[in-house]
Amino acid sequence: MSGLIESYKKVYENKQAHIWLLVISIIWTLLSALWDIKTGNFDNYRQNPLDIVFNIIIGAYSLQFLHNAMKNINNGVLPPFTKICPKIFLGVIKLNIIWGIYAVLILISAILLYIATHFIVIPVVITVFLFFIAVFVYYIFLAYAEELNSKGLANAALLFKFIKPGFKPLYLKLLLFILFSISVAVIYILLYIAAGLIGLDKIGHIAGDFYFMDIIMNTLAGYFVIVTWYFAFPYSLINSYFKNIRPLIRKDENNDGNA
Repeated sequence: MSGLIESYKKVYENKQAHIWLLVISIIWTLLSALWDIKTGNFDNYRQNPLDIVFNIIIGAYSLQFLHNAMKNINNGVLPPFTKICPKIFLGVIKLNIIWGIYAVLILISAILLYIATHFIVIPVVITVFLFFIAVFVYYIFLAYAEELNSKGLANAALLFKFIKPGFKPLYLKLLLFILFSISVAVIYILLYIAAGLIGLDKIGHIAGDFYFMDIIMNTLAGYFVIVTWYFAFPYSLINSYFKNIRPLIRKDENNDGNA
């Protein structure tokens, strides 16, 4: 529990930065909602091209924060948005594309195996394993954040090397943050229910079954996701990265250099 509290404390040291995070969440929600309304996809929550752009922006800001924290730059607090190193945007795009391709290839192989065998267990096992190992990609991004260098980080074999030393610290932190997120989600649902009981959820009709209340709640949900899964959770993994993962990456780099 201490890891979760310490992570949020660090993320909230620079409270002024959270004004901008909330503003970004508002703009993100409004533009994404407008896109979905224009395309007629009211239930297509944050799955459009604009969401990709905002994910890159927040992802780059997250990596700059992690870099500063790992190097103890300005006490490792959330930096101003103007201090994001431009090359980080390219790093975010590159790593997301590479690891996204790996994930797609695995899913395609699961589908092809099902078509060939008609045995549902095989694709289910492959998909479950994909979700299990995909979490270790957080360590890939931490490795990038440390030196802002993506060299060697496209190696898919790295994730398998991370399992033994990184499983316990990673999944203990993951479970802790998931449980906390569930508790916040319960409160979120209760607020929606309360709004529905007193009629606030149907005030300010926008389009279809979309109301002003949805904008407010989606903004708050987006802000929570940003703070938790882009900043607090990866920050909580820094110690385990330095202790368990960094030596493996450095060892691979030395072996490549000696080859």
